[in-house]
Amino acid sequence: METKKVTLTILPHKTVVSVDAGTTIADALFEAGIAINTPCGGKGICKKCAVRATGALSQPDTFEQSFGDSNYRLACRAKIEGNAVVFADSFRDTIHYPALNPEHTYAVAIDIGTTTLQISFIDMTANTVLPEIMLLNPQRRFGHDVIARISHAGNPAMATKLTQVLIDTIISVITTTCHLSQAKTHIIQEISVSGNTVMTYSLLGIDITPLGSFPYTTPVTTFDYYRNYRPINNFFPNAAVTVIPVASAFLGGDFLGGLGVLPRASGNSFFFDIGTNGEMAIIKSDGTIIATSCAMGPAFEGMNISGGMTATEGAITHFWLENSTLKYSSMGKPIGISGTALIDIIAICLEKGIINTSGAIANIPTPLQNEITITSINGVKALTIPDTVTITQLDIRNVQLAKGASLAAAKILLQESGLTEDDIDNVYISGSFGTNVNINNFIRLECIPHFKNARYHALGNTSLQAAITLLRNKEFMQHLYSIKNTITAIDLSMHKEFNDVYLQSLEFSF
Repeated sequence: METKKVTLTILPHKTVVSVDAGTTIADALFEAGIAINTPCGGKGICKKCAVRATGALSQPDTFEQSFGDSNYRLACRAKIEGNAVVFADSFRDTIHYPALNPEHTYAVAIDIGTTTLQISFIDMTANTVLPEIMLLNPQRRFGHDVIARISHAGNPAMATKLTQVLIDTIISVITTTCHLSQAKTHIIQEISVSGNTVMTYSLLGIDITPLGSFPYTTPVTTFDYYRNYRPINNFFPNAAVTVIPVASAFLGGDFLGGLGVLPRASGNSFFFDIGTNGEMAIIKSDGTIIATSCAMGPAFEGMNISGGMTATEGAITHFWLENSTLKYSSMGKPIGISGTALIDIIAICLEKGIINTSGAIANIPTPLQNEITITSINGVKALTIPDTVTITQLDIRNVQLAKGASLAAAKILLQESGLTEDDIDNVYISGSFGTNVNINNFIRLECIPHFKNARYHALGNTSLQAAITLLRNKEFMQHLYSIKNTITAIDLSMHKEFNDVYLQSLEFSF
């Protein structure tokens, strides 16, 4: 049966697009190349994607009814059922575009994560890096993890769509930034890209299906051929495109770039790039690098969590106890919970016996009964923290799955490198989550082994740092190639002990 096509008119752009009936406004805008930000991942809780829209749309749900105006809809929730009109200018204040000097030249660094895109403009004239732009990866509607997107890509038309929505969003962000500063797009002189292997392949239109099945082949690991990548050069004709090479199917350019920007240190080091996929490496004192990757899911990034969102306005970022009073910090009025706060609250609940070692919600001790209550949502146990958020049993399980995968991977890596936890001198944690997490709570949950002799370093987004470094240091690419050639990759899917270690790593230790 053929899908009904409907028309969406986007004002003030006067753009008309044809989409399948039932498509959300957000998805239709993405397909039209208009970037929007949905920090809560389409749950409707942040209301950042509110937009004026009229026409044949789905009935407003509970989240949308709170506006009190039927012409205001949530782009992530409202579905286009017939011909409709949307006023897209209201999205501009949800993405913080930097101001450009139209007389200067610029380069653009892009980190393509499974969950988020981070884009930074570098003023090549003034030699300064401007504040970065962050938004959710538009491919998320095809699945929260790379495996789901690889599955979709088995259909050639869907593979093309995965590529196109990524390209369209990147182009939209760059052109909108130029437009808002009244600058011509020819001021963009170079674009560098860092990302995991699936995202890199998808951007460049390379078949990603071999990355999802044994033997997980990577027919292309370097990308000099794409320096004049037509889909991007058509919009930015002066810009050469440089893509950080990948090491293997699950050790991508984001990981390699992270290794490339690590500070020099003596002794043995452990590097962990935390994201939807967790890439980690042990760098031994003799320079040997042993690395692996594990599928963690996006729990630590605030996604696949019922009240979760990225660490933007409205997100609770931390919880802590003062005597028997639960305190929290948030970015404005709390509407959701970030991954760092989720780690905190689970650690507190474990310490107080609210959650047992199996991860099950148990009982609330008397001193905390005014701070946390046990409720039920659709028959599923949940913990409600008054005036803030509710955390379900499923949310706790998602954290367990993530922490079990990362702990098991780290244990296998230690085993393969011939080291113990006590032999690690430095721990480097990459990613915005790693920068903001309470490291004591992170260790308490056993997301990684307890490297008790190590110094811990939070490095921020090393993937984006690598993309920026690539634009400012022409020797950096050779440095990356030399690191690439020294990596020994461990495939956990083929490791005979991983499943057993993983199952043992799921339980909490106290």
